[in-house]
Amino acid sequence: MKKLWIVLISLALVAAFCMPASAVDVKFSGSYYVAGDYYNADGDNDWDFTTAFFRQRLRVQTEFVVSPGLSLITRFDALEKIWGDQNWTGPESNVARRPAHVPGKENGALEQENIEFEQAYIQYMSKVGMWWIGYAPHDFWGTTFGDSTQTQALIQWILPLNQNWVIGAKYFKTYEGSSSLFNGYDRANDSDDNAYVGIAMYKTQDLEGGLKVAYRRIANFRDGELYDSGSSMYPPWLDDEPTIDGWLLTPYFIGQFGPVKVQGELEYWNGDMKFDRELESNPFTKDKKMEMLSVYADATVTFGPAYAGGRFIYASGDDPDTNKIEGSNFAPFWEANWGGKDLKQTLILWNEDVTNWAGDLTDAGLGPGVKNAYFYQIYGGYKWQDFDFFASVAYAQADEYVWDDQEDKDYGWEFDATATYKITNNLSYMVGVGYLKAGDFFKDKDDGDQWVDDVYVVTNKLTLTF
Repeated sequence: MKKLWIVLISLALVAAFCMPASAVDVKFSGSYYVAGDYYNADGDNDWDFTTAFFRQRLRVQTEFVVSPGLSLITRFDALEKIWGDQNWTGPESNVARRPAHVPGKENGALEQENIEFEQAYIQYMSKVGMWWIGYAPHDFWGTTFGDSTQTQALIQWILPLNQNWVIGAKYFKTYEGSSSLFNGYDRANDSDDNAYVGIAMYKTQDLEGGLKVAYRRIANFRDGELYDSGSSMYPPWLDDEPTIDGWLLTPYFIGQFGPVKVQGELEYWNGDMKFDRELESNPFTKDKKMEMLSVYADATVTFGPAYAGGRFIYASGDDPDTNKIEGSNFAPFWEANWGGKDLKQTLILWNEDVTNWAGDLTDAGLGPGVKNAYFYQIYGGYKWQDFDFFASVAYAQADEYVWDDQEDKDYGWEFDATATYKITNNLSYMVGVGYLKAGDFFKDKDDGDQWVDDVYVVTNKLTLTF
């Protein structure tokens, strides 16, 4: 028996050493940050919001190189939470998983699991282009404006035609509403959300431009269990099963002309919202045309260690007097972060970090991503050794009124300043302050109350990259 075991172990070792390696290389990259934030917002009617906390996140990306040109890429976030906050564990009977909404923080941070895998996809460099297949990075194109880099289930193909031209195509799915997949719940058939995208891009050393064309069909509102029409976030027609489809055109341009860098992007949506049924009792259930526009322009001039520039953003708002939806503040696109989350143009207004961690400081549902706005900003900075000083002044006003009792369209003025010190090549430290003098957009014209007047932010952040 002993000899038999020796033979079996020897055969197993021989087989193990003869097996081909499943990965010839493993590459790691990522980041870790710790940030401390102080927020204060005050207004009339005892509106006074003050909070201070530390937060952190570890992000690790791993590339398993199976063979030259073929990789499996994964990414996870760990301990993305506020220091000392125990709510993420959920009730004692369910300590292994946090609730969908943190108790008592319905408008605040939705903190993640201890470890949350966000990406897993194949990257294949074939003779006919590069392929991504799986849950992969999505929604980044052209300039930073309009980007909300996130994970999406997709199939993506990119082909360089020569040193200047690139073409590509993508299919992605945001929501799958198959009733059989969800074990026969009472859900509408074909209530999916998916899209088809095509791109063409031209690039030289100093010039870059491109066009993205996307068709998207959003039918998940037909799933009555997804949305609660009694909530102020969702309008009442969501229970009446609308289907949205249409085309999104996104051209962009980036140019470097000596010391001047100019960039711009346009997003234009044209589509329809249709209902399976029209109810006389609900005027919202009539089919509607949808047409929305956003424009971004930015110019920066560099002279030695100093730089200065200006920025303009327009995002159309919805005119309530028409039977057409024109607004980027329209609920489904609000959810989709029309205007993008990646461009943090200020420390307060439409800043994703504020919304995610502190909630709605303005108490007006602005959320991340510029929407329903004319936005103007001038900025400047100075780089000295390992320091980078930056300051900006911004003014914004609404394109359309949101409530009937609003006093004005003026969002107000915001003043920001930051200083970043590069401690090492991989470690940096930033401190910043921001102040928003809220305008009459936040005033009730009937009683004159300004529900938010002054908003202050003090922040600092230590970031390690590897």
